[in-house]
Amino acid sequence: MKPFLKNISSVDLINFIFLTFISVIYFISFNQTPYKTVMFIALILLYTLIFFAGKARFSDNRFKRVMLFVYPVIFLFLIFETFFMILPYFNANRYDLLMSEIDFSMFGVNPTVWLESFTFPALTEILYLCYFIYFPMPFIILIWLYKKNMLVELESTIFAFFVCYYGAYVMYFFIPVMGPRFFLADIQTIELNGLLFSSAIKNLILALEPNKLDAFPSLHAAIVMVTMLAANKYNKKIFNILLPLAIAIIFSLTYLRYHYVIDIIAGLAWAVFSWFLAKKIFNYIGQTLSPHFGK
Repeated sequence: MKPFLKNISSVDLINFIFLTFISVIYFISFNQTPYKTVMFIALILLYTLIFFAGKARFSDNRFKRVMLFVYPVIFLFLIFETFFMILPYFNANRYDLLMSEIDFSMFGVNPTVWLESFTFPALTEILYLCYFIYFPMPFIILIWLYKKNMLVELESTIFAFFVCYYGAYVMYFFIPVMGPRFFLADIQTIELNGLLFSSAIKNLILALEPNKLDAFPSLHAAIVMVTMLAANKYNKKIFNILLPLAIAIIFSLTYLRYHYVIDIIAGLAWAVFSWFLAKKIFNYIGQTLSPHFGK
C-alpha cells in the first residue's frame, strides 16, 4: 500500500476523495436505486482507474504523459455518467420553483420567456454551437501548457478544474434543479429551432447527460470562468481570443433555457472562489504528493 500512496498525485487525491463521497451517496441510496449492481461495478472500475494511474506514473511507458493527461478526462466523464443512478434516489427534493422565483424577483419576468422576443433561427444556431464548444474549450489552455512542458502549471490547472467540477457536483446532490427547459416548458411559446446543427447538438447533449438534475450551479458558467482565469494567467493571447466566445456561451445558457440566471451567477461565483481555493490547497499539498506526470 505504501508504494501506491507514494505514487498519488493531487489529481488522484481529489478524484479519490470525490469518489468516496459518491460511494457514501451510493450506500445511502442503496435501498432506493434500481441500479445497485451497475453502480457497484462502476465504483470498482473508477477506484481501479485511480490505482492504475498511480502505477503508471513511474512506469517506463513512452506514452505515460499522454495517458496521465487523458485519464482525468475519462474519470470525470465516467463519474458524471453515474449520477442518474443515485442522485434522484438520494434526494427527492426539487428546487426549480425557488430558482424561478429568484429570477422573477430580480427581473420581474422569467428571463427565458422574455428572451423569446429576440429568438430567431440563425441566433439559435450560433448559440447552440457556442454552447457545445464549451466542452472542448478548457483543452485549449491545457494542451498549450502540455505542449510547453509546463507540467506543474498544467497539474495545478487540472486540479483547479476538478475542484470546480466536484464542488458543483456536490451541490447537485443537495440542490437538485432541472432548469427552465423542463420546469418552464409549459409557459414557453416559441420553439428553439436552429438551421443545421442545433437539433443534433440538442439530442447529443440529452444523450450525454442522463442526469437532468444538474442546473445549479451552472457548470457551463463556472468552467468557462475557470478557463478564462487560467488563460489570463498563462497566455493573454488565448484569453483575448476566447473572451467573445466566453461571453456568447454565458448568454446561451439562458437563451437556450438550460439555466436560470441565478444558476449562472452561482456558477461564476463558485468558479472564482474555487480557483483561489484550489491554488491554496495545491500549494499546500503539491510538494508532499507525487507530480501528476511523473519525474
